[in-house]
Amino acid sequence: MSEKIKSNVAPIDLGAPEGIPRNSLILLSGSAGTGKTALLCNLAMNFMLNNEPIIYVTLDDDSLSVIKVFESFGWNLPEYIGKGLFKLIDGFSFRLGTYKQPNPFVTKEVRPDNTLSIINAILELSENINNKGLVILDSLNELMFTLDMRGILDFVRTLRAIVSKGKNIITLVTLHVTTEALAELKNNLEYLVDGIIDTRIDPNLQELGIPIKQMMIKKLRGAPTNPVWIPYVILNDGVHLVDQQKLAALVKSKVKEALGSITTIQQ
Repeated sequence: MSEKIKSNVAPIDLGAPEGIPRNSLILLSGSAGTGKTALLCNLAMNFMLNNEPIIYVTLDDDSLSVIKVFESFGWNLPEYIGKGLFKLIDGFSFRLGTYKQPNPFVTKEVRPDNTLSIINAILELSENINNKGLVILDSLNELMFTLDMRGILDFVRTLRAIVSKGKNIITLVTLHVTTEALAELKNNLEYLVDGIIDTRIDPNLQELGIPIKQMMIKKLRGAPTNPVWIPYVILNDGVHLVDQQKLAALVKSKVKEALGSITTIQQ
């Protein structure tokens, strides 16, 4: 049985109370603005605080932006890069051409139209890593421009077999679900991956003008889950559970405001 690891990210640990099995490949999905990047960075930081290495593959944003996200939470990523705990694979900056800015913290560069190069880069950087650490790939969306559905599924299948199962390293891949084609890809991936974390904005509270983020661990092979929508908030030091008392007071205020508006209109 695979060892289970607590993430120390409160909403994730509430959804997976016994932890995440080491040999899992997990899909983190949701629409834009649901906090996926913050969840990724908070997970990565917590692993590094436990002296576990991170391999971060960025395909849909430049490498300097990744560094800035960590800095926005007050986390000194270069310190962990210097310790060899964070290795950054850049699969975006090739698009910038002469506009590409040098980033000394990039370990390797790849192209998303060559998925074999991505796999080989991960294997090279994880050569001495087994039974620990975290591999992050953000995101699968970039592969939609060069691969068909079958090609993307084959890539994820290979990544899961070699990294998650072969090396016993938790692997987290993201998918920004914004179109019907991406929703179809997600449906196909659900049968392939070991875990699914869905994110969204609470639809009921959104109608009141309260954009509360939620996540649900829909599936996690080899571990029990609480498959309910868990509200969370992104603060200046990372991801936290929503303060239920503050949320209740805010909802009460918004409802009172809405009722006041209706009364004014009727008058």
